[in-house]
Amino acid sequence: MGTPGNDRIYVLTRVVAGVIIPFLVLAFLILYFFPEESGERFAYRITPPAMAAYIGAGYLGGAYLFAHVLAGRRWHRVALGFPPVTAFTISMLLVTYLHWNRYSVDDLPFQLWLGLYVVTPVLVPAIWLYNRGADHLRPEPGDVEVARAFRIAVRLFGLAMAAIVIVGFTRPDALMAFWPWRLSELTARLLSGWGALLAVANIYISFETRWSAWRVGVESIALWHALFLVSAFMHPEDFNGGRLANWYVLSVIAVLVLMAIAYVAMETRRRRNLKRPA
Repeated sequence: MGTPGNDRIYVLTRVVAGVIIPFLVLAFLILYFFPEESGERFAYRITPPAMAAYIGAGYLGGAYLFAHVLAGRRWHRVALGFPPVTAFTISMLLVTYLHWNRYSVDDLPFQLWLGLYVVTPVLVPAIWLYNRGADHLRPEPGDVEVARAFRIAVRLFGLAMAAIVIVGFTRPDALMAFWPWRLSELTARLLSGWGALLAVANIYISFETRWSAWRVGVESIALWHALFLVSAFMHPEDFNGGRLANWYVLSVIAVLVLMAIAYVAMETRRRRNLKRPA
């Protein structure tokens, strides 16, 4: 453990990230490329392929975050990812409890799943608390401040998502009624768990002013949703009526475009700041 305020990622934090990454990458490979084999290779069968790809891409986005934890140099660049991941792991444990009878409890993939989601709801926040004091709370050289209006918009978006998550967990049939691909009660709650990650991410990050603390999280979420779009074009038949131009796909495209514009603008300002004489 290092000195408080040195912005270091501690060795134990890196070790935990290194242990988690292979599970996330394996889940991505199975769900994104072999969704039809998810029943044998994953904890349960996920259909349709667009749903499996959405979850698989989310796991790769998580692996991207933890890769920066493993190899990164500054704690504050990755710290904001831990509370959203905590919300996600708790959600997955809750889904497992609510749908226990849907799992083949004697199969190794489920036992790995169960072990992962029994441990991580405690381990991830514990590591975050352990390393949290390293953040010196100051901008790094060349850093850019995220505008207050933008942060408020992100916070409101997160609160709206949190409301949808609550509905998805308590009334999965309501989510099933308007979602553009087929959902069961199990997959509706799984989807809500991923929504919990996004809701907490948007709410929590909206209180952070340093762009350097946003960047990795933005890249992680953009990677996740860009991969989902690729899968959507690969499996248009999975959507209701075969309509690829549905409200969700169009929303993802719009959000990715807005994220790209904001990212380029912030990175341009950051690089300009770095070139200025001290």
